Amino acid sequence: MSEKKIALIFGKRGSGKSYLANKLIETESRLIVFDTIGEYTNGVVFENQTDFYKFWRRSYRRPFRLIYRPLNPELEIEELCKAVFLCGNCCLLVEEIDCYCTAYQISDSFANIIQRGRHKNIRLIGVTQRPFGIHRLLTSQAKEIFIFSTNEPRDREYLRTLLGQDVDGQLDALKQYQFVKWTDGIDGLQIAKI
Repeated sequence: MSEKKIALIFGKRGSGKSYLANKLIETESRLIVFDTIGEYTNGVVFENQTDFYKFWRRSYRRPFRLIYRPLNPELEIEELCKAVFLCGNCCLLVEEIDCYCTAYQISDSFANIIQRGRHKNIRLIGVTQRPFGIHRLLTSQAKEIFIFSTNEPRDREYLRTLLGQDVDGQLDALKQYQFVKWTDGIDGLQIAKI
């Protein structure tokens, strides 16, 4: 079994982030999407926490594709991360990950998934418009980073610090629906298109 990886997807609204995220999860047989923006439909959709957990308890041993649209995301992410870690052997996709994994604050259960999730066969995919605001623990553990067009000065500065000066030239050369891909252990950045 190959090691489950952390992947991050950055870029401005409408750049193709959610489309790429859907491509990355299309073969996942055990999937939970924390969908705060209503972008995902390929699975059983829940907006009620009680119904979501009731369904998941009945199906957690089998394949599942669950999309949870929380009413109080900031309050509910902690409980979800605890449940995902206990369950193991699944993929967790979190939209707007910068809201729950900020530069200065990260919950213990979220940090547990980032640091120890691979031992429980958990794949984490984080999607955000603003890479500047995410916790360093998340970027330090990422094995893949996909960067769509972004012009925000603090985001560009953050990406230069994270990936090197070359990222500016690569980002400037991007056309619509193209992204720069960084992969841990591979020198250089690659441009690809969805």
